[in-house]
Amino acid sequence: MTGRGARWVLVAFAVLASLVAGTSRAPATDDVLPPTLTCVDGLFTKIAPRPGEHSLRRRRWRCDVDGQANGMCTFGRRCRQCFGCRGLRIRCGVTVPVPVGEQRQEGPVMLACVSSSTPTPCGPELSCDTVSEMCVAREPVGPAIIHACEPVPAGCESDRSCRCAGASLCQGAFRTCAEAGPNSITCVCPGCQ
Repeated sequence: MTGRGARWVLVAFAVLASLVAGTSRAPATDDVLPPTLTCVDGLFTKIAPRPGEHSLRRRRWRCDVDGQANGMCTFGRRCRQCFGCRGLRIRCGVTVPVPVGEQRQEGPVMLACVSSSTPTPCGPELSCDTVSEMCVAREPVGPAIIHACEPVPAGCESDRSCRCAGASLCQGAFRTCAEAGPNSITCVCPGCQ
């Protein structure tokens, strides 16, 4: 067999081997869906990973950076404070608009937008009215975490982050605020336990 013929036989064999390997492979049980980041239309907040999640990519996203309830969540990445800007005073290098009720994959994450009329889940049993309440978790309280629906502090209707709402809702021993997702914060007691 000539060199050219031998090459074609090898290429054909390699293609056939890859096809057989591809069809004989059982579906992977550990194929994982991308993490979903959910925003509430009109609520500006930083997206923080849930307990147990280790994806640092989530920390780069901000939720509804336009802060307007307009039927669209504008996810932002590479955001910075903007002095001299109107509104929320933030500018983002990347923005991804997602209409209410829809999802869009952006790289390794799925971006989802829900309406402000959708209740905010709060712990295992509560649901907060997204328009007028925030979910506030206080931890640790012994071995437990206490969840409550608290009224949105005045002036924080469109910015429900620790920066705005934390000062009013995280007080006393539970003074350290941590972002917990859209319309949710966690007040931590550093001296407890």
